[in-house]
Amino acid sequence: MSRVSPGFDRWLQGTPLGRFYAWMVSEPGTLLYNTPALKLHEELQLHPDNRVLDIGCGRGALLQLLAAHVPFRTPPTGLDLSRSMLDRRVGDKPAEYLQGSATALPLADESFDVVTCSYVSQYLDNDELLAFFREVRRVLTPGGIALVWDFAPTRSRTLNTFNNRVLDITGAGITRTYRTLSAYALEAGFEWVSNAHLRPFLFPPIPRVSIIIGKAPIGWQPPSIVEGLTPDTHAQSIVAGVTRESGHR
Repeated sequence: MSRVSPGFDRWLQGTPLGRFYAWMVSEPGTLLYNTPALKLHEELQLHPDNRVLDIGCGRGALLQLLAAHVPFRTPPTGLDLSRSMLDRRVGDKPAEYLQGSATALPLADESFDVVTCSYVSQYLDNDELLAFFREVRRVLTPGGIALVWDFAPTRSRTLNTFNNRVLDITGAGITRTYRTLSAYALEAGFEWVSNAHLRPFLFPPIPRVSIIIGKAPIGWQPPSIVEGLTPDTHAQSIVAGVTRESGHR
């Protein structure tokens, strides 16, 4: 994923569209780009003791919105690959910010109760996506959850072509379905996966896919149907016929 950053940073700083995108991931812009963030603290049932990580945090707008509603005892952490984004971080709520890759998180094992991640999977090929989910699981505490969302394909080839051209502006290009994202999460070892059904997203008018995934608490025993399965089995019997997408549009 490190290959994306230099070109993205040049685009962000040197073009009108880049400056517009920087505004979109500010606190006001988030009302359009990430509209569900307004109620996310309620959806995730966050409380002050939660340790929260936002991967691909951009300018930190999501963390600032969460911190405005929840008086976290430990400042939430934001991580982004783009130094330009982090240098432009917004808000005055306490938060920690790190530069780093989603596929090799510079963070300790079991250090967060809740992980959020938006619009990152579109930059990852299949191997990187699996590495990303494994890293998310590694940094989650037992019983922790993660919420991941991104742009999604439609059933219309014509519309997908148009949407992909829009996404090309930021160097993105891979969109995946819920079935594929859930298959990778299960392959990475997550014991629980569900469709988050995040709504609405006001702009741009491209569908989103969202999943919520959980790491089993200490003492949890899997149902007999999945006993003995590990990430190395590719979770094939769990996902029951899900075919992994190639990663090409």
